[in-house]
Amino acid sequence: MNTDTEVIRVLVADDEPLVRAGVVSILSTDPGIDVVAQAGTGAEALEYLRAHQVDVAVLDIRMPGLSGLEVLAQMRRENSATRCVFVTTFGEDDYVARAIGLGADGFVLKAGDPRELLMGLHAAAAGGAFFSPSVARRLLGGYQAKKFSDQQGAQALFDRLTPREKDVLRLIGRGRSNTEIASELYMAATTVKTHITSILRSTSARNRVEAALIAVRAGEA
Repeated sequence: MNTDTEVIRVLVADDEPLVRAGVVSILSTDPGIDVVAQAGTGAEALEYLRAHQVDVAVLDIRMPGLSGLEVLAQMRRENSATRCVFVTTFGEDDYVARAIGLGADGFVLKAGDPRELLMGLHAAAAGGAFFSPSVARRLLGGYQAKKFSDQQGAQALFDRLTPREKDVLRLIGRGRSNTEIASELYMAATTVKTHITSILRSTSARNRVEAALIAVRAGEA
């Protein structure tokens, strides 16, 4: 896991050269980020990720051949420690929902504020989860909103938690890493992990990103 004092090693994969160049250009403005590789296909991205150490992969969701979703699925099957941030467009909500299920760490819009991409990279590298605000709003009105509504609503899920678990989930919803949560709440990192395990069990969230969505939907993040 990368720390705030280390340079974040990043791979950027997108089949559109202009989009890929734009993402790389934005990332190059941050001295704490080093784009170590670029890929025009999912197969190229996966091959590089298998052979080199990368902290965060920035993936396009839809690419010809091996999609970004398939790259992430394979990364998870191989227990890769690389974090994953997707760059998405409007109209890809179903794909985003699938990516959440696979354990993606962040989502930013291609047409969004470039600062969101930088924030997403840093949050993911530190072990947090990040959503561009517009992505989160769309998710809350679509697939994920329906899912959590079927589970008696995000607020009901949030209310199942102990006061300390609620504090932890609020910070997860704000993209904080375990280390940052431990620092803000004055607890040991192992205690944070214990709380997160309990939060996932109590809310039926499959991963940290789904837990973050519960906090956002409940208005607690």
